[in-house]
Amino acid sequence: MKVRGWKLLVASLSTTALLAAACSDVQEDDPNSGEGAAASSAAQCGSEPINLAVNAWVGAEANAAVAAAVMQQEMGCEVELVKIDEFPQFGALGNGELDASLEVWPSVHPKDYKQYIENPQGGVVDGGELGILANIGWFMPSYVLDEHPEFASYEGIKGNEEVFATAETGDKGQFLGSDPNFGFYDEEIAQNLGLDLEFVYSGSETGSLAALDKATANQDPLLMYFWAPHWAQQKYDLVEVELPPYDGNAECAAALENADADGYACDYADDVLYKAFSAQLEEKDAAAFEFLSNFQWTEEDQNGVALAINDGTDPLEAGQAWVDANPDVWEAWLPTAP
Repeated sequence: MKVRGWKLLVASLSTTALLAAACSDVQEDDPNSGEGAAASSAAQCGSEPINLAVNAWVGAEANAAVAAAVMQQEMGCEVELVKIDEFPQFGALGNGELDASLEVWPSVHPKDYKQYIENPQGGVVDGGELGILANIGWFMPSYVLDEHPEFASYEGIKGNEEVFATAETGDKGQFLGSDPNFGFYDEEIAQNLGLDLEFVYSGSETGSLAALDKATANQDPLLMYFWAPHWAQQKYDLVEVELPPYDGNAECAAALENADADGYACDYADDVLYKAFSAQLEEKDAAAFEFLSNFQWTEEDQNGVALAINDGTDPLEAGQAWVDANPDVWEAWLPTAP
């Protein structure tokens, strides 16, 4: 048995057509690999590969690496880890190109939930909760708040945006976004709250962390899009800016129905992270469907694997290390053999 290497699906946001470029197989000489599957009392996978989405943040890599390690070791599965952005993955799930995505943030996918999951013709099913309560928001290092306690709220930033100015933005305050393919409403939030900010995008989670590391080393002001849970929250002592709350705000909920969230002026809703599966998966491989439905872990577990990946450990090796150390967790995920 083996976990296949990263496979890249390039998908346009305007179409569900997918162009696949598969990398070479990766097989570790793990003494538990193969033997575990043969000796396991768990239900075994079928002959078709299981295609797991891997979105462009390290937590998603951690989820997929751990799931793949257990499925390979205990269930004899062949698993494809497919790099794909979070929006086009829904079309790929709907047409069966992908089997599962293990981390969806509902605050930025309400339209996709309606189109693909609530719609009987959408081809996607809700795979249940991941086990992690999360949130996206506006963050800054605590030393910025120490110097400017009024920045605890957007109201204190308003009129003082120039504190966040950089060489790139001149006299205007910078807001650092992340990967432009992520889900976000920051430009709408700033515009509708009357904040004069210039938006610059780091291009990736890695780019945002590099900018955060540099700012912290120089004690420079930084206002950025970020999320929790994330191991960087503790390392950099990040604090979240208070925005108008989303919960119970009918105007903000309605704004999410508009094109480009026009009129949105709230914080992001709290995210109960969930999994999304192709509606074809249960028939394709009942054992894989049951296992992935059972897959749940904590933010501490995910952060531990994610930090190892960030520090340079191969994702598959980081996932296997967690699996070796935590059988009491993953054994509960295994489907029972008939």
